[in-house]
Amino acid sequence: MSRSICNKVLVLDTAAFLAALPLHIYGYKMYTTPSVINEVRDSESVTRLEISIDIDRIEIVSPSTRSISRAVEISKRLGLYNLLSKTDIEVIALALELREQGLKPVVLTDDYDIQILLRSIGIEFRSVKTMGIKD
Repeated sequence: MSRSICNKVLVLDTAAFLAALPLHIYGYKMYTTPSVINEVRDSESVTRLEISIDIDRIEIVSPSTRSISRAVEISKRLGLYNLLSKTDIEVIALALELREQGLKPVVLTDDYDIQILLRSIGIEFRSVKTMGIKD
């Protein structure tokens, strides 16, 4: 396995949990934030989430204040701040933090505004159920 593949990690937004992705993806370390966890409410998704946590498939990480500030700054610069939720900002902040640690985060999200921001800062993303933004 190449070094770049070993460094690739997944950052999950709420859409990934609603699509049960943590139970279907193997070979990658997966991260999410507490605010994403709080958005998962339907009983089926909650059950899948609990299983994913129980089998150590997901690591729940609160991004640092510094990373959150950077995500807010970038979103304001791009005119996206008012379109993003607190959870969106935390997902972006976590991806920034993981990249600073030398990892290659791939954010799984259907949120177009998150995708636009990530593209502008060179962080990879994948859509879960939607087509995603076009280049």
